[in-house]
Amino acid sequence: MKDKNKRLRVVLAGGPCCGKSTTINELKQRGYNTLEETARIVIEEGIFHPSRGAGEFQEEILRRQILKEEQIKETTFLDRSALEGMAYSLLIMNKIPKAFFNYNFHNKYDLVFLLDRFPLKTDGVRVESSDEEAQKIHNMISQTYLLYGYSPIRVPIMPIRERADYILEKIK
Repeated sequence: MKDKNKRLRVVLAGGPCCGKSTTINELKQRGYNTLEETARIVIEEGIFHPSRGAGEFQEEILRRQILKEEQIKETTFLDRSALEGMAYSLLIMNKIPKAFFNYNFHNKYDLVFLLDRFPLKTDGVRVESSDEEAQKIHNMISQTYLLYGYSPIRVPIMPIRERADYILEKIK
């Protein structure tokens, strides 16, 4: 990696079914520091869910994600970043909760990798109802990163081990 003493925040971004979590797990197995997807954790807890109030749901994810990101002390791979909640909010509610504007997203992440999507697969946790909707959120996530000055590095579909190798090679 670039400088072993430097703390890098490396985001694996993209819409549903990009292999973000699978790639994060591969990197974790290789001994790298990782952060799991906060939205999935919140949904699985059953306390907050987009169907019971999308604004509250997005704000809770943002609050928890920011706490996690602020505690990063060494190079870490993130399964999504706090910024992606803006794209989901626009898609679901057609607006962004005020809490997002209290946080500076510029220059927050060192590298952003945008993983190409596989076809949508439902898993009982996802809130997307169609492959078309999943592609739309993927595009909105990409646009959100661009809007905030990031230049996502596209990661093509390939076996997970190769994806992890590809990402690691790019950050050297």
